[in-house]
Parts: sequence; structure tokens; C-alpha cells
Amino acid sequence: MTSDKVTSAQKRYSLHLASTMAMKILVVLAIGYTFYFCRSLLLPLLLAGLVALFSSPAVRLMTRIKIPKPLAAALVLSFLVFGSGYGISLLYEPASQWVERLPLISHKLADHVDDVTDSINSIKDVVLPSQDTSGSDADSVSTAVGSGIVPLLSFIAQATVMALVQLAAVVMLAYFFLVFGDTLMRKLVRLKSSLHEKKNLVQMFQTIRDDISRYVLLVSVINISLGVATTIVLSIIGVADPLLWGALATVLNFAPYIGPLMLMVLLAAVGYTEYQQLGDILLVPGAFLILNIIESQLITPLVLGQRFNMNPLLVVVWMFIWGWIWGAVGVLIAIPLLVCLKIFLSHLEIPPKWLALLEA
Repeated sequence: MTSDKVTSAQKRYSLHLASTMAMKILVVLAIGYTFYFCRSLLLPLLLAGLVALFSSPAVRLMTRIKIPKPLAAALVLSFLVFGSGYGISLLYEPASQWVERLPLISHKLADHVDDVTDSINSIKDVVLPSQDTSGSDADSVSTAVGSGIVPLLSFIAQATVMALVQLAAVVMLAYFFLVFGDTLMRKLVRLKSSLHEKKNLVQMFQTIRDDISRYVLLVSVINISLGVATTIVLSIIGVADPLLWGALATVLNFAPYIGPLMLMVLLAAVGYTEYQQLGDILLVPGAFLILNIIESQLITPLVLGQRFNMNPLLVVVWMFIWGWIWGAVGVLIAIPLLVCLKIFLSHLEIPPKWLALLEA
């Protein structure tokens, strides 16, 4: 009788664990699909929060010299908007020229594929003379290489208007975060009953804000420095439009591993169009690879320290998840979001063993 009760209790416990795990999985899926379907609302909010965290040190510095906070926030955001607009205007012409050269690159690559295919077919004529070598495979490869450019350009044109609207929303939300964020925090503190809870909440908010602001600012400085170094090195090598590739290095480096890999592929294509010798072609992406290794293996760990170090596997998986949810923008902001989450969880009563999963 006793063994039957023990068995029944074990079954109930097993069912409870299974139901609890199923509920957790459903909660995770619900959160993921909420972010996916509400991206037009949540993405501007998160981008505005990151911009506000990046700008808050400058705003606090200006308020210390008696500049009103609304004016300080407006000045800082105006500088960011006009500075970014000026940079885009400088890069627009070379970027459009490279977009126009994409068909030429694809045709050149297709010609080389045809040559390689002809060589393979010649070998097949000697080894397997009965086989058909009509070259249809080469034609299909050429067609595949040259396709897809027009749909890409059409997609970019359709997305421009929506991007401008979301950019305006991000700037407006960032302004209100900078001006009224501290006021909201003070009102949340007033909801606490005891003085001890109020002090702990204020300290937690200030520490999280300062840590995240420090991380966003330092990573931005590191990525801008990488972009400047890339521009200088490619200019010395003699690559056309080095400022464009330096700007791409700055932006894509916000997505570790994936972003630099994408830029290396682009730089390999650039070397392929501008040079004939294999050594010269590989020199272009190789120069950036050396700079990226110095940045990722030496400068970033030295500046950020172990506290912001993340597990590489988790980083890649996290970026793929946010890339599925929010596309290219999700990939770029995935790592700042992960670090912000780690900083936030470190100030809560989370067991250290769970936080250790995020570390390298």
C-alpha cells in the first residue's frame, strides 16, 4: 500500500514537472512571437532606449553647467541626427556607385565560373567522352549569379519611407526618455513603502543606467575606432571609397562574428573587382581581418574587461534569434540588448549559476 502511494506521488511530481516545463516553453514562445508581431512598436522603443543611454552622459554633463535638460537633450540629439545625416550624405554617392556595379561584379564572376566549367568539361571529354558537355550547367550558374539584384533594390526602395518614419519615432522617444526618464524613476521610487527599499531601488536604477551607458558608449567608441583604422589602412592599400568601408566596419561590428564576416566577403568582392593577382585580392579582406582580430582579441577585452565578456556560442545564437524577429536591425542591436539584460539580471536576486551561463 505504501509503495502504491509513493508511486502515485512520483507520478504526480513527474506530471507537475512536465506541465511546468511545458508552461515555460509556451511563455518563451509567446514572448518571442510578441516581439515578432509587435516589432513596429517595440523596435523604436528599444532603439530609442539605446540612443538615450548613449546620449545620457553628454546630457548630464551639460546639465551640470546649468543648461536646462530639455535644451541639452535637444542639442545632443540634434548633433547625432545631423552628424549621422551628414555622414550618410557623404557615403550615399559611393554606395550608389557600388550598387550600380553589382551587375558588373556578378557578370565577371559568372565569366570566371564559365571558364572553370569549360575546363571541367574539357577534362570530362577526356575522361568520360560519352557524357554530354553542352554547358547548360554553366548557363544556369551564370543566371543564378546575376539574379536577385533587382528584387533587392526594389525592397530597399519600398522600405525607405517606413525607415524614415521609424527614425523620427526613435528620435522623439529618445528625447522623452532623456528629459522625463528620471522623473518616471522618482515616481516609481515613491511607490515603495520603506526608506530602505527606496534607497535600494534608486541605487539599482542608477547603477544599471550607468553601467549600460558605459557599455554602449565604450562599444561605440571601439567600433568607430575600428572604422577609422579600416579607412586608413584601405586608403593606404589603394582601395576605392575607403570611407564607405570604414563606415560599414563601424556599423557591422555591432554584430560580432557575423558582421565582420559579412564585411570580409564584401571586401573580397571589392578586391576581386579592382585587382587581378590573387595576393592583391586577398590583401583587402586580409587587412581588415588583422584589424578585427586586434580589436576583438586585444582592445575590446582590455577596455570592457571580463564583466562584459559573453559566451561566443550564446552570442551567435542570440543574434540569429533577433535576426529572425527583427531582421538586420535585430542582428545589430542583439548584443547591446544581451549585455543590458546581463547587467539588469546581475542587480536582481538571480542565482550566480544562471548568470554564469552568459559568460565565456
